[in-house]
Amino acid sequence: MTTGLHRGGGIRFVKLLPPSHRAMERRKLWVFAVTFISYGLYHACRKTLAGVKSSVKNDWLFNGSHPPLFETEVEAKAFLGTLDAIFMGAYAAALFFWGWLGDRLNPKKVVAAGMIFSSIALILFGAVPKMLNWYSVPWYVITYIAFGLLQACGWPSEIAIMANWWGGANRGLVMGIWAACQPVGNIVGSIATAAVLPIGYEYTFIFNSLLTIIFGFVVLWGIDSKPTCSATPGSDVEGRSVSRTSSISEEGEPIGLIQAVFLPGVFAYCLCNACLKLVNYAFFFWLPLYLTEAYQWDESKADKLSIWYDVGGIVGSVVGGYVSDKMGCRAPTISAMLIASLGALWMYAQIGPHWFWNGLVMTLVGITVSGPYNLIVGSISIDLGSQPALAGNSQAMSTVSGLLDGTGSAGSAVGQLIIPVVQDTVGWQAVFYLFIALNAVSVLCIAKRTVLDVKRLLRDRRPEGAPLLLGEDSHED
Repeated sequence: MTTGLHRGGGIRFVKLLPPSHRAMERRKLWVFAVTFISYGLYHACRKTLAGVKSSVKNDWLFNGSHPPLFETEVEAKAFLGTLDAIFMGAYAAALFFWGWLGDRLNPKKVVAAGMIFSSIALILFGAVPKMLNWYSVPWYVITYIAFGLLQACGWPSEIAIMANWWGGANRGLVMGIWAACQPVGNIVGSIATAAVLPIGYEYTFIFNSLLTIIFGFVVLWGIDSKPTCSATPGSDVEGRSVSRTSSISEEGEPIGLIQAVFLPGVFAYCLCNACLKLVNYAFFFWLPLYLTEAYQWDESKADKLSIWYDVGGIVGSVVGGYVSDKMGCRAPTISAMLIASLGALWMYAQIGPHWFWNGLVMTLVGITVSGPYNLIVGSISIDLGSQPALAGNSQAMSTVSGLLDGTGSAGSAVGQLIIPVVQDTVGWQAVFYLFIALNAVSVLCIAKRTVLDVKRLLRDRRPEGAPLLLGEDSHED
Protein backbone atom coordinates (compact mmCIF):
# COMPACT_ATOMS: atom_id res chain seq x y z
CA MET A 1 0.00 0.00 0.00
CA THR A 2 1.30 3.44 -0.92
CA THR A 3 0.09 6.63 0.72
CA GLY A 4 1.08 9.98 -0.80
CA LEU A 5 1.22 13.19 1.16
CA HIS A 6 2.35 16.46 -0.41
CA ARG A 7 6.00 17.00 0.53
CA GLY A 8 5.81 20.66 1.45
CA GLY A 9 5.46 22.74 4.55
CA GLY A 10 7.20 20.05 6.59
CA ILE A 11 4.85 17.27 5.50
CA ARG A 12 6.78 14.07 4.68
CA PHE A 13 6.04 11.31 2.21
CA VAL A 14 5.42 7.98 4.01
CA LYS A 15 5.34 4.68 2.15
CA LEU A 16 3.62 1.70 3.77
CA LEU A 17 4.10 -1.64 2.06
CA PRO A 18 2.32 -4.90 3.03
CA PRO A 19 4.50 -7.98 3.62
CA SER A 20 5.29 -9.86 0.45
CA HIS A 21 3.53 -13.10 -0.34
CA ARG A 22 6.90 -14.82 -0.44
CA ALA A 23 7.75 -13.63 3.07
CA MET A 24 4.42 -14.87 4.40
CA GLU A 25 4.97 -18.27 2.78
CA ARG A 26 8.39 -18.52 4.43
CA ARG A 27 6.84 -17.72 7.80
CA LYS A 28 4.17 -20.37 7.26
CA LEU A 29 6.77 -22.98 6.40
CA TRP A 30 8.81 -22.00 9.45
CA VAL A 31 5.76 -22.37 11.70
CA PHE A 32 5.01 -25.73 10.06
CA ALA A 33 8.56 -26.96 10.70
CA VAL A 34 8.76 -25.71 14.29
CA THR A 35 5.39 -27.12 15.34
CA PHE A 36 6.14 -30.40 13.50
CA ILE A 37 9.43 -30.85 15.34
CA SER A 38 8.03 -29.73 18.68
CA TYR A 39 5.19 -32.24 18.72
CA GLY A 40 7.49 -34.90 17.33
CA LEU A 41 9.66 -34.34 20.41
CA TYR A 42 6.60 -34.60 22.64
CA HIS A 43 6.16 -38.07 21.18
CA ALA A 44 9.85 -38.93 21.40
CA CYS A 45 9.67 -38.34 25.16
CA ARG A 46 6.47 -40.36 25.37
CA LYS A 47 8.10 -43.24 23.51
CA THR A 48 11.00 -43.61 25.93
CA LEU A 49 9.40 -45.95 28.48
CA ALA A 50 7.96 -48.15 25.71
CA GLY A 51 11.48 -48.70 24.37
CA VAL A 52 13.04 -49.71 27.70
CA LYS A 53 10.24 -51.69 29.36
CA SER A 54 12.22 -54.91 29.34
CA SER A 55 15.23 -53.22 30.99
CA VAL A 56 13.07 -51.44 33.56
CA LYS A 57 11.19 -54.65 34.35
CA ASN A 58 14.44 -56.55 34.87
CA ASP A 59 15.80 -53.76 37.05
CA TRP A 60 12.74 -53.93 39.27
CA LEU A 61 13.04 -57.72 39.57
CA PHE A 62 16.77 -58.44 39.66
CA ASN A 63 18.51 -55.40 41.09
CA GLY A 64 21.13 -57.09 43.26
CA SER A 65 21.95 -54.04 45.40
CA HIS A 66 18.36 -53.32 46.32
CA PRO A 67 15.31 -55.40 47.33
CA PRO A 68 13.20 -56.12 44.24
CA LEU A 69 10.31 -53.78 43.66
CA PHE A 70 8.14 -56.72 42.59
CA GLU A 71 8.30 -60.41 43.39
CA THR A 72 7.16 -61.77 40.02
CA GLU A 73 7.37 -60.83 36.38
CA VAL A 74 3.58 -60.82 36.13
CA GLU A 75 3.40 -58.14 38.84
CA ALA A 76 6.07 -56.03 37.14
CA LYS A 77 4.34 -56.26 33.77
CA ALA A 78 0.98 -55.42 35.32
CA PHE A 79 2.51 -52.30 36.88
CA LEU A 80 3.95 -51.26 33.53
CA GLY A 81 0.44 -51.54 32.10
CA THR A 82 -0.89 -49.56 35.05
CA LEU A 83 1.66 -46.81 34.38
CA ASP A 84 0.53 -46.63 30.76
CA ALA A 85 -3.08 -46.39 31.92
CA ILE A 86 -2.15 -43.74 34.49
CA PHE A 87 -0.41 -41.72 31.81
CA MET A 88 -3.31 -41.98 29.38
CA GLY A 89 -5.88 -41.23 32.09
CA ALA A 90 -4.03 -38.11 33.24
CA TYR A 91 -3.40 -37.15 29.62
CA ALA A 92 -7.07 -37.58 28.71
CA ALA A 93 -8.35 -35.55 31.65
CA ALA A 94 -5.83 -32.78 31.02
CA LEU A 95 -6.61 -32.63 27.29
CA PHE A 96 -10.10 -31.41 28.06
CA PHE A 97 -8.64 -28.70 30.29
CA TRP A 98 -5.76 -27.66 28.06
CA GLY A 99 -8.03 -27.70 25.02
CA TRP A 100 -10.44 -25.37 26.81
CA LEU A 101 -7.59 -23.18 28.09
CA GLY A 102 -5.79 -23.14 24.75
CA ASP A 103 -8.59 -21.06 23.24
CA ARG A 104 -8.14 -18.55 26.06
CA LEU A 105 -4.33 -18.25 26.30
CA ASN A 106 -1.46 -17.81 23.86
CA PRO A 107 -1.14 -21.37 22.47
CA LYS A 108 2.62 -21.22 21.79
CA LYS A 109 3.27 -20.51 25.49
CA VAL A 110 1.14 -23.51 26.43
CA VAL A 111 3.10 -25.70 23.98
CA ALA A 112 6.49 -24.51 25.24
CA ALA A 113 5.53 -24.89 28.91
CA GLY A 114 4.36 -28.44 28.27
CA MET A 115 7.60 -29.37 26.52
CA ILE A 116 9.81 -28.02 29.28
CA PHE A 117 7.94 -29.19 32.36
CA SER A 118 6.85 -32.59 31.02
CA SER A 119 10.51 -33.30 30.23
CA ILE A 120 11.49 -32.47 33.79
CA ALA A 121 8.77 -34.84 35.03
CA LEU A 122 10.08 -37.60 32.73
CA ILE A 123 13.62 -37.26 34.12
CA LEU A 124 12.24 -37.46 37.66
CA PHE A 125 10.29 -40.57 36.67
CA GLY A 126 12.81 -42.60 34.69
CA ALA A 127 16.30 -41.42 35.58
CA VAL A 128 16.25 -40.35 39.23
CA PRO A 129 15.20 -43.73 40.76
CA LYS A 130 17.89 -45.61 38.85
CA MET A 131 20.63 -43.08 39.52
CA LEU A 132 19.82 -42.93 43.24
CA ASN A 133 19.11 -46.68 43.45
CA TRP A 134 15.81 -45.76 45.07
CA TYR A 135 12.63 -47.40 43.80
CA SER A 136 9.15 -46.47 44.96
CA VAL A 137 5.76 -47.31 43.49
CA PRO A 138 4.18 -44.03 44.73
CA TRP A 139 7.07 -42.06 43.19
CA TYR A 140 6.57 -43.72 39.81
CA VAL A 141 2.82 -43.11 39.96
CA ILE A 142 3.05 -39.44 40.99
CA THR A 143 5.74 -38.47 38.50
CA TYR A 144 4.06 -40.28 35.61
CA ILE A 145 0.74 -38.60 36.41
CA ALA A 146 2.57 -35.27 36.26
CA PHE A 147 4.15 -36.33 32.96
CA GLY A 148 0.74 -37.15 31.48
CA LEU A 149 -0.86 -33.92 32.69
CA LEU A 150 1.91 -31.81 31.18
CA GLN A 151 2.17 -33.76 27.91
CA ALA A 152 -1.44 -32.82 27.24
CA CYS A 153 -0.41 -29.19 26.77
CA GLY A 154 0.80 -29.96 23.28
CA TRP A 155 -1.79 -31.27 20.86
CA PRO A 156 -4.77 -28.88 21.19
CA SER A 157 -2.58 -25.79 21.12
CA GLU A 158 -0.44 -27.12 18.25
CA ILE A 159 -3.65 -27.71 16.26
CA ALA A 160 -4.82 -24.17 17.04
CA ILE A 161 -1.53 -22.71 15.79
CA MET A 162 -1.65 -24.79 12.61
CA ALA A 163 -5.26 -23.81 11.99
CA ASN A 164 -4.33 -20.13 12.33
CA TRP A 165 -1.53 -20.44 9.77
CA TRP A 166 -2.68 -23.21 7.43
CA GLY A 167 -6.48 -23.20 7.37
CA GLY A 168 -7.94 -23.38 3.86
CA ALA A 169 -7.39 -25.37 0.69
CA ASN A 170 -5.58 -28.74 0.69
CA ARG A 171 -6.10 -29.01 4.44
CA GLY A 172 -6.17 -32.81 4.33
CA LEU A 173 -2.79 -33.06 2.61
CA VAL A 174 -1.17 -30.33 4.72
CA MET A 175 -2.47 -31.75 7.99
CA GLY A 176 -1.79 -35.29 6.82
CA ILE A 177 1.86 -34.37 6.34
CA TRP A 178 1.94 -32.36 9.57
CA ALA A 179 0.21 -35.04 11.68
CA ALA A 180 2.99 -37.41 10.62
CA CYS A 181 4.97 -35.58 13.31
CA GLN A 182 3.60 -38.21 15.69
CA PRO A 183 5.08 -41.31 14.01
CA VAL A 184 8.21 -39.31 13.09
CA GLY A 185 8.59 -38.45 16.78
CA ASN A 186 8.10 -42.11 17.66
CA ILE A 187 10.85 -43.05 15.21
CA VAL A 188 13.21 -40.42 16.63
CA GLY A 189 12.42 -41.60 20.14
CA SER A 190 13.00 -45.25 19.21
CA ILE A 191 16.29 -44.53 17.44
CA ALA A 192 17.55 -42.33 20.27
CA THR A 193 16.48 -44.89 22.85
CA ALA A 194 18.15 -47.76 21.00
CA ALA A 195 21.36 -45.70 20.62
CA VAL A 196 21.58 -44.57 24.24
CA LEU A 197 20.25 -47.76 25.88
CA PRO A 198 23.61 -49.61 25.97
CA ILE A 199 25.03 -47.07 28.45
CA GLY A 200 22.01 -47.38 30.74
CA TYR A 201 18.27 -47.03 30.36
CA GLU A 202 18.18 -44.03 32.71
CA TYR A 203 20.14 -42.01 30.14
CA THR A 204 17.46 -42.56 27.50
CA PHE A 205 15.05 -40.53 29.64
CA ILE A 206 17.61 -37.78 30.12
CA PHE A 207 18.63 -37.56 26.46
CA ASN A 208 15.11 -37.37 25.01
CA SER A 209 14.06 -34.90 27.70
CA LEU A 210 16.97 -32.52 27.13
CA LEU A 211 16.27 -32.36 23.39
CA THR A 212 12.67 -31.45 24.14
CA ILE A 213 13.56 -28.80 26.73
CA ILE A 214 15.94 -27.08 24.32
CA PHE A 215 13.38 -27.00 21.53
CA GLY A 216 10.72 -25.70 23.90
CA PHE A 217 12.61 -22.41 23.97
CA VAL A 218 12.70 -22.41 20.16
CA VAL A 219 8.90 -22.58 20.17
CA LEU A 220 8.65 -19.85 22.78
CA TRP A 221 10.92 -17.39 21.01
CA GLY A 222 10.81 -18.51 17.39
CA ILE A 223 7.18 -18.41 16.20
CA ASP A 224 3.95 -16.44 16.45
CA SER A 225 0.71 -18.18 17.37
CA LYS A 226 -1.09 -16.53 14.46
CA PRO A 227 -0.18 -14.42 11.42
CA THR A 228 0.15 -10.68 11.78
CA CYS A 229 -0.31 -8.03 9.10
CA SER A 230 2.92 -6.04 9.25
CA ALA A 231 3.59 -3.12 6.99
CA THR A 232 7.09 -2.97 5.63
CA PRO A 233 8.88 0.02 7.05
CA GLY A 234 9.44 2.88 4.65
CA SER A 235 12.13 5.51 5.10
CA ASP A 236 12.03 9.19 4.40
CA VAL A 237 14.94 11.30 3.24
CA GLU A 238 16.02 11.98 6.81
CA GLY A 239 16.37 8.26 7.60
CA ARG A 240 13.25 8.04 9.77
CA SER A 241 10.89 5.14 9.31
CA VAL A 242 7.24 4.35 9.97
CA SER A 243 5.84 0.86 10.53
CA ARG A 244 2.47 -0.52 11.44
CA THR A 245 1.55 -3.95 12.80
CA SER A 246 -1.84 -5.34 13.63
CA SER A 247 -3.08 -8.81 14.46
CA ILE A 248 -5.46 -10.52 12.12
CA SER A 249 -8.77 -10.34 13.87
CA GLU A 250 -10.44 -13.42 15.26
CA GLU A 251 -14.17 -13.60 15.56
CA GLY A 252 -16.34 -15.19 18.19
CA GLU A 253 -15.96 -16.30 21.77
CA PRO A 254 -14.43 -19.54 23.10
CA ILE A 255 -17.01 -22.31 23.46
CA GLY A 256 -17.55 -24.77 26.32
CA LEU A 257 -16.99 -28.52 26.27
CA ILE A 258 -20.70 -29.37 26.36
CA GLN A 259 -21.37 -27.09 23.41
CA ALA A 260 -18.46 -28.70 21.54
CA VAL A 261 -19.80 -32.23 22.10
CA PHE A 262 -23.07 -31.36 20.37
CA LEU A 263 -21.48 -29.84 17.28
CA PRO A 264 -22.31 -31.91 14.17
CA GLY A 265 -20.03 -34.93 13.81
CA VAL A 266 -18.03 -34.39 17.00
CA PHE A 267 -19.63 -37.12 19.12
CA ALA A 268 -19.34 -39.77 16.40
CA TYR A 269 -15.66 -39.08 15.85
CA CYS A 270 -15.05 -39.02 19.62
CA LEU A 271 -16.43 -42.57 19.88
CA CYS A 272 -14.46 -43.67 16.83
CA ASN A 273 -11.25 -42.24 18.25
CA ALA A 274 -11.84 -43.86 21.65
CA CYS A 275 -11.57 -47.28 19.96
CA LEU A 276 -8.91 -46.40 17.40
CA LYS A 277 -6.55 -44.62 19.78
CA LEU A 278 -6.65 -47.63 22.11
CA VAL A 279 -5.30 -49.78 19.28
CA ASN A 280 -2.79 -47.20 18.06
CA TYR A 281 -1.37 -46.58 21.52
CA ALA A 282 -1.27 -50.28 22.31
CA PHE A 283 1.28 -50.58 19.51
CA PHE A 284 2.97 -47.45 20.82
CA PHE A 285 3.29 -48.79 24.37
CA TRP A 286 3.64 -52.55 23.89
CA LEU A 287 5.16 -53.35 20.48
CA PRO A 288 8.85 -53.46 21.54
CA LEU A 289 8.02 -55.57 24.61
CA TYR A 290 5.87 -57.89 22.49
CA LEU A 291 8.72 -58.44 20.03
CA THR A 292 11.15 -59.05 22.89
CA GLU A 293 8.90 -61.52 24.74
CA ALA A 294 7.27 -63.31 21.82
CA TYR A 295 10.43 -63.87 19.75
CA GLN A 296 13.23 -63.42 22.32
CA TRP A 297 14.75 -60.63 20.22
CA ASP A 298 17.21 -58.20 21.75
CA GLU A 299 15.50 -55.06 23.11
CA SER A 300 17.52 -52.68 20.91
CA LYS A 301 16.71 -54.82 17.87
CA ALA A 302 13.01 -54.79 18.82
CA ASP A 303 13.09 -50.98 19.16
CA LYS A 304 14.54 -50.62 15.67
CA LEU A 305 12.06 -53.03 14.09
CA SER A 306 9.11 -51.27 15.75
CA ILE A 307 10.00 -48.17 13.72
CA TRP A 308 8.28 -49.71 10.68
CA TYR A 309 4.90 -49.29 12.34
CA ASP A 310 5.55 -45.55 12.47
CA VAL A 311 6.86 -45.51 8.90
CA GLY A 312 3.50 -46.93 7.90
CA GLY A 313 1.80 -44.23 9.96
CA ILE A 314 3.62 -41.54 7.99
CA VAL A 315 2.59 -43.08 4.65
CA GLY A 316 -1.02 -43.54 5.76
CA SER A 317 -1.28 -40.01 7.11
CA VAL A 318 0.05 -38.34 3.95
CA VAL A 319 -1.74 -40.55 1.41
CA GLY A 320 -4.99 -40.48 3.38
CA GLY A 321 -4.88 -36.69 3.59
CA TYR A 322 -4.24 -36.36 -0.14
CA VAL A 323 -6.99 -38.80 -1.13
CA SER A 324 -9.54 -37.21 1.20
CA ASP A 325 -8.75 -33.79 -0.28
CA LYS A 326 -9.34 -35.12 -3.79
CA MET A 327 -12.61 -36.74 -2.73
CA GLY A 328 -13.80 -33.65 -0.89
CA CYS A 329 -14.67 -35.66 2.22
CA ARG A 330 -12.76 -37.71 4.79
CA ALA A 331 -15.04 -40.33 6.33
CA PRO A 332 -14.97 -42.75 3.34
CA THR A 333 -11.16 -42.63 3.26
CA ILE A 334 -10.86 -43.25 6.99
CA SER A 335 -13.43 -46.07 6.89
CA ALA A 336 -11.70 -47.77 3.97
CA MET A 337 -8.35 -47.67 5.78
CA LEU A 338 -9.88 -49.04 8.99
CA ILE A 339 -11.59 -51.87 7.12
CA ALA A 340 -8.22 -52.73 5.53
CA SER A 341 -6.70 -52.72 9.02
CA LEU A 342 -8.85 -55.70 10.00
CA GLY A 343 -7.00 -57.88 7.49
CA ALA A 344 -3.61 -56.36 8.26
CA LEU A 345 -4.03 -57.01 12.00
CA TRP A 346 -5.06 -60.60 11.37
CA MET A 347 -2.02 -61.14 9.15
CA TYR A 348 0.28 -59.65 11.79
CA ALA A 349 -1.11 -61.97 14.44
CA GLN A 350 -0.07 -64.95 12.28
CA ILE A 351 3.27 -63.70 10.94
CA GLY A 352 5.69 -65.31 13.41
CA PRO A 353 9.40 -64.59 14.03
CA HIS A 354 10.35 -63.64 10.47
CA TRP A 355 12.27 -60.35 10.50
CA PHE A 356 11.48 -59.17 6.96
CA TRP A 357 7.82 -60.23 6.85
CA ASN A 358 7.24 -58.94 10.35
CA GLY A 359 8.49 -55.50 9.36
CA LEU A 360 6.51 -55.50 6.09
CA VAL A 361 3.18 -56.43 7.65
CA MET A 362 3.87 -54.11 10.58
CA THR A 363 4.18 -51.29 8.03
CA LEU A 364 0.77 -52.21 6.58
CA VAL A 365 -0.70 -52.13 10.07
CA GLY A 366 0.82 -48.69 10.61
CA ILE A 367 -0.67 -47.40 7.33
CA THR A 368 -4.17 -48.63 8.21
CA VAL A 369 -4.19 -47.90 11.97
CA SER A 370 -1.84 -45.00 12.68
CA GLY A 371 -2.69 -43.32 9.36
CA PRO A 372 -6.43 -42.84 10.02
CA TYR A 373 -5.74 -41.93 13.64
CA ASN A 374 -3.49 -39.09 12.47
CA LEU A 375 -6.20 -37.91 10.08
CA ILE A 376 -8.83 -37.86 12.81
CA VAL A 377 -6.81 -35.92 15.37
CA GLY A 378 -5.34 -33.65 12.69
CA SER A 379 -7.51 -32.87 9.66
CA ILE A 380 -10.81 -33.89 11.25
CA SER A 381 -10.08 -31.77 14.33
CA ILE A 382 -9.69 -28.67 12.19
CA ASP A 383 -12.70 -29.59 10.02
CA LEU A 384 -14.91 -29.97 13.08
CA GLY A 385 -13.46 -26.90 14.78
CA SER A 386 -14.14 -24.67 11.78
CA GLN A 387 -17.44 -26.09 10.49
CA PRO A 388 -20.36 -23.90 9.36
CA ALA A 389 -22.27 -24.61 12.59
CA LEU A 390 -19.75 -22.37 14.37
CA ALA A 391 -20.69 -19.46 12.11
CA GLY A 392 -17.12 -18.30 11.61
CA ASN A 393 -16.14 -18.57 15.29
CA SER A 394 -12.38 -19.14 15.23
CA GLN A 395 -12.14 -19.53 19.01
CA ALA A 396 -13.26 -23.18 19.16
CA MET A 397 -10.33 -25.00 17.54
CA SER A 398 -8.34 -25.95 20.64
CA THR A 399 -11.47 -26.97 22.57
CA VAL A 400 -12.73 -29.29 19.81
CA SER A 401 -9.32 -30.88 19.21
CA GLY A 402 -8.81 -31.37 22.96
CA LEU A 403 -12.23 -33.01 23.26
CA LEU A 404 -11.61 -35.32 20.31
CA ASP A 405 -8.16 -36.40 21.43
CA GLY A 406 -9.15 -36.47 25.11
CA THR A 407 -11.97 -38.93 24.45
CA GLY A 408 -9.58 -41.11 22.49
CA SER A 409 -7.05 -40.97 25.31
CA ALA A 410 -9.70 -42.02 27.84
CA GLY A 411 -10.44 -45.11 25.75
CA SER A 412 -6.74 -45.79 25.43
CA ALA A 413 -6.27 -45.52 29.20
CA VAL A 414 -8.81 -48.29 29.74
CA GLY A 415 -7.09 -50.38 27.09
CA GLN A 416 -3.70 -50.24 28.76
CA LEU A 417 -5.23 -51.91 31.83
CA ILE A 418 -6.96 -54.57 29.74
CA ILE A 419 -4.08 -55.55 27.44
CA PRO A 420 -1.70 -57.10 30.03
CA VAL A 421 -4.63 -59.01 31.56
CA VAL A 422 -5.67 -60.44 28.18
CA GLN A 423 -2.06 -61.25 27.31
CA ASP A 424 -1.35 -63.03 30.58
CA THR A 425 -4.65 -64.93 30.43
CA VAL A 426 -4.92 -66.06 26.79
CA GLY A 427 -1.77 -64.84 25.02
CA TRP A 428 -0.61 -62.19 22.60
CA GLN A 429 -2.66 -63.48 19.68
CA ALA A 430 -5.88 -62.77 21.57
CA VAL A 431 -4.68 -59.18 22.02
CA PHE A 432 -4.59 -58.76 18.24
CA TYR A 433 -8.10 -60.19 17.92
CA LEU A 434 -9.21 -57.59 20.45
CA PHE A 435 -7.67 -54.92 18.22
CA ILE A 436 -9.61 -56.27 15.22
CA ALA A 437 -12.88 -56.04 17.16
CA LEU A 438 -12.16 -52.48 18.30
CA ASN A 439 -11.33 -51.25 14.81
CA ALA A 440 -14.55 -52.83 13.53
CA VAL A 441 -16.45 -50.83 16.16
CA SER A 442 -14.63 -47.66 15.12
CA VAL A 443 -15.87 -48.16 11.55
CA LEU A 444 -19.44 -48.48 12.82
CA CYS A 445 -19.12 -45.24 14.81
CA ILE A 446 -18.65 -43.18 11.65
CA ALA A 447 -20.77 -45.39 9.38
CA LYS A 448 -23.56 -42.79 9.09
CA ARG A 449 -21.09 -40.06 8.18
CA THR A 450 -19.46 -42.39 5.63
CA VAL A 451 -22.77 -43.33 3.98
CA LEU A 452 -23.82 -39.68 3.72
CA ASP A 453 -20.50 -38.74 2.14
CA VAL A 454 -20.66 -41.61 -0.36
CA LYS A 455 -24.21 -40.64 -1.33
CA ARG A 456 -23.09 -37.07 -1.87
CA LEU A 457 -20.18 -38.20 -4.03
CA LEU A 458 -22.48 -40.33 -6.16
CA ARG A 459 -24.99 -37.49 -6.44
CA ASP A 460 -22.30 -35.01 -7.49
CA ARG A 461 -21.07 -37.36 -10.22
CA ARG A 462 -24.54 -38.19 -11.53
CA PRO A 463 -25.46 -36.51 -14.84
CA GLU A 464 -27.82 -33.59 -14.42
CA GLY A 465 -31.45 -34.72 -14.35
CA ALA A 466 -30.64 -38.34 -13.37
CA PRO A 467 -32.99 -39.84 -10.72
CA LEU A 468 -31.92 -40.01 -7.08
CA LEU A 469 -30.89 -43.33 -5.61
CA LEU A 470 -33.37 -44.96 -3.24
CA GLY A 471 -33.16 -43.30 0.16
CA GLU A 472 -30.66 -40.68 -0.99
CA ASP A 473 -31.05 -37.11 0.18
CA SER A 474 -28.91 -34.05 0.63
CA HIS A 475 -29.03 -33.81 4.43
CA GLU A 476 -25.86 -34.27 6.43
CA ASP A 477 -25.39 -34.64 10.19
